[in-house]
Order: sequence, then C-alpha cells, then structure tokens
Amino acid sequence: MTVHLFIPCYLDQYAPHAAQALCYLLDRLKVPWYYPDQQTCCGQFAFNAGDWPAARRLMRHFFKVFSGPEVILCPSASCVLTIRRHYAHLVETPSDAFHLKRLQPLVLEVSEWLSAHLPLPFSLAFPGRLFLHQSCAARQLGILPELKNLLSLTANLHVLEISPAYSCCGFGGLFSLKRPDLAQAIGLNYLRAVQALRPEALLSPDLGCLLHLQGLLPTLKWDVPLHSTVEFICRSMDSPGDAFLPPFSFPHP
Repeated sequence: MTVHLFIPCYLDQYAPHAAQALCYLLDRLKVPWYYPDQQTCCGQFAFNAGDWPAARRLMRHFFKVFSGPEVILCPSASCVLTIRRHYAHLVETPSDAFHLKRLQPLVLEVSEWLSAHLPLPFSLAFPGRLFLHQSCAARQLGILPELKNLLSLTANLHVLEISPAYSCCGFGGLFSLKRPDLAQAIGLNYLRAVQALRPEALLSPDLGCLLHLQGLLPTLKWDVPLHSTVEFICRSMDSPGDAFLPPFSFPHP
C-alpha cells in the first residue's frame, strides 16, 4: 500500500519542514508514499468565505488528483474536516456524490492514521511539559482521543491542558482576517492562560492555529517552541532526523 500525501496549500507555502517531517516519519515506518504534484487547495478558504462555486471547483479538482489511492494522509485537521464534513454541502451531481462517498473514509489526519498502526517500531521520549492545543477542527473531527493516545506513549512527557472555557485560540480561519482585533484579543487571552501553565512547548494538530499563535507571542515577549503533531513525533524519536530541526516557524514578511 502506498500512502498518498495531501499537503495543504498553506503548509506547503509556510511550513514545508512539517511536510518533510511527515515524509521522514513514513520512511522510518517503511511505508511507501507518493506526493501528487497537481494538488492545490482543498477549498476550505473559499468554502468558509461563502464562495461555494470556487470551493466546488477545488473539490472536483481534489477528486481528480486523488482518484486512485487507498489512503490519503494529511497533517492538518481542518483540511481533513473540510473533506470529510463540508464537502457534502458542495455536492451537486451524482458524480460528485460518488467520488465523495469513495474518498471520505480514505482521507485521514496523521494522528488517527498512526493510532491505527500501533505499536510504533521506535520509542518516543520528551522530558518536559507540553501544552496540547485542542483546536476547534480537531474537536469536530474527533481525533483528540487518538492524539492523546499517541502522546501517552511518549516517555517523560507531561501533557498540559487548559480549561474548556478557552475553547478557541482566536484563529478561526477567515475570522482572524475579518475581525483581526477580536481574534488578537481572544488569542492573547488564550496564550496568557497557557503561559501560566509553564509549558516548555506547544503542540497543535492544526498549523493554522500555530500561525496565529506565533504572531501573538512577541506581544507577550514569550519565546516558546511550537510543534505540529508530526514534527513533535519526529523530534521525540529515539534517533530523529535533522532535515526539520528548526522549531515550527512561519517566515516573516
């Protein structure tokens, strides 16, 4: 079985080292992988903006690009949620319905795919306190039990969680563009509560949330590493690779 990689457009542009980490992880697992280079955006941004014709065109392009694989692996909970849940609102034709029914169970977020392939052939260790950002999309997708199960396999790791009262980091995709002042206020309030827990690193299954949080850290004069799920797993391996060693970081304009 060859795993096909769906690398979200914003990850491809801003955090290619996270995609490199996924490739390294699959190589360590001896799982063949393939990257279809005709892939673009899943349509999440157009869908959330209400431009459903554009989202529908992107959905159909996704169907065309990923027409044959048995597994489509994606390191972004929000993009997987778009395909598995929101695509249903875009279906217009019997062909749309056919392709969606076939593809929905094949598109998996990294942590749920890994949880189905336990035990891992390597040990994990992280001697420290890690804050788990439970993104809105990850909660809706229902992958948090699998993610927490993976983290429980990591030796010497102390996972920190925040009160459910802090239900969002303020990103919300287009929300942070339409209401930047409110998104910043929510994010700073969220980060202050996280900072009080004294974590040594933050982890999120959604890189969009990390983009938002990274932009707010300088306001708090707080320098803390941010990790996507797959990067954290690779960094916690008994012998990690070095192609993606810099902490998660979006380049500044």
